[in-house]
Amino acid sequence: MTHERAGLSGDDLNRLFAVACDDLAAERFAEARDTCRLLLDFLPAAAILHYNLGLACFGLGAFAEARDAFVLGAEHAPADTSALFYLALSEKRLGDTAAAIVAYRRVLELAPEQTDCLFNLAGCYRDNGDSGQAITGYRRVLELDYSYLTAAAALAHLHHARGETDEAALWYNHLLARQPGDEAARYLLDALTGTPYEHAPESYVRGLFDSCAAGFEQTLVTDLGYDNPAQLHACLQRCPGHHEHYAHGLDLGCGTGLSGLPFCGAVGLLDGVDLSVNMLALARDKGCYAVLHTDSIAHHLQATAERYDLFIATDVFIYIGDLRETFAAAAGAARPGALFCCSTETLDRGDYQLRATGRYAYSRPYLTTTAATAGWTVLTVEPTSLRREGDERIAGDLWVLRFDQVPA
Repeated sequence: MTHERAGLSGDDLNRLFAVACDDLAAERFAEARDTCRLLLDFLPAAAILHYNLGLACFGLGAFAEARDAFVLGAEHAPADTSALFYLALSEKRLGDTAAAIVAYRRVLELAPEQTDCLFNLAGCYRDNGDSGQAITGYRRVLELDYSYLTAAAALAHLHHARGETDEAALWYNHLLARQPGDEAARYLLDALTGTPYEHAPESYVRGLFDSCAAGFEQTLVTDLGYDNPAQLHACLQRCPGHHEHYAHGLDLGCGTGLSGLPFCGAVGLLDGVDLSVNMLALARDKGCYAVLHTDSIAHHLQATAERYDLFIATDVFIYIGDLRETFAAAAGAARPGALFCCSTETLDRGDYQLRATGRYAYSRPYLTTTAATAGWTVLTVEPTSLRREGDERIAGDLWVLRFDQVPA
């Protein structure tokens, strides 16, 4: 059937195409999708229509349909790197990193110096655990564009994770020379060099967890053998001062909600607070929180009118540092006799220390004394193994504290 017989002239099709383009530009993705589908009934070999349909579906989060549209767009226009690039993005969103790698390689056969493609391909290798290939890819990006700072940051983080201190420091310094206000680079460089640092910058914590939210639970639970929430809950159950039920709890740095699951059954209302919007979106799906707050721990505790009788901080202090403000703020939001459950990485001597990993560790005397200054009494502390790191397990402590009163 020709479009003339369907009552649409060539001018009509051109007008509809312009409308679809306007809808795409204005992010009216559903309207653009519907118009592209209509146009493809008349022009099924039009590569640009398949490409635009893919863009509309991608904008709607319909990544499988987007992938299929980009496949057809690439078939009808084999030299179009844009369709292949978005095909790779769609495959990655669908969790098929191997297929994304294939599509990115096809782009690079046509455009070997496409830096965004090289960067994304390196990210796929990194996500697949091939840090060597990833480093090669990021270096190639920087050979082509030395100002591509996200590649420099990725290189620094990879070398850092591999324990290659000199290389990591080189790229952190590269970042700081061009962005002196880069708090994350400064913090991680200081961690590498052993420079004392009282608090992890909020921008670093937010950026770290926003970027890793999608694969966070797979990495932490499956790959690293993490079960701290269950361990901490069991520690509370063994504690002589525990209760069967709590009226209102707060999960500090709740992340994706892993801690909420074991605790929520004993809490009438359980709230959560976290800096990362992406982590909170996953926590919301757990269905165990009454309210989720996008905020820093200290600010929420200082600003809230709620009074809590249970606080949970699982693997949270490792990104805080000096705990005086946290315990004091929690005391201000605590009901008499409230309990505080937390975990820490173990430090044998001193107070607290920023380690080369970018995480803080704490000594038992420091936490006991700091908590007591704000009115918290240690009820129990137990040694534990937190998770795998390389070939070893990280030593830690599980704590339960009770709020008695702020010392005079």
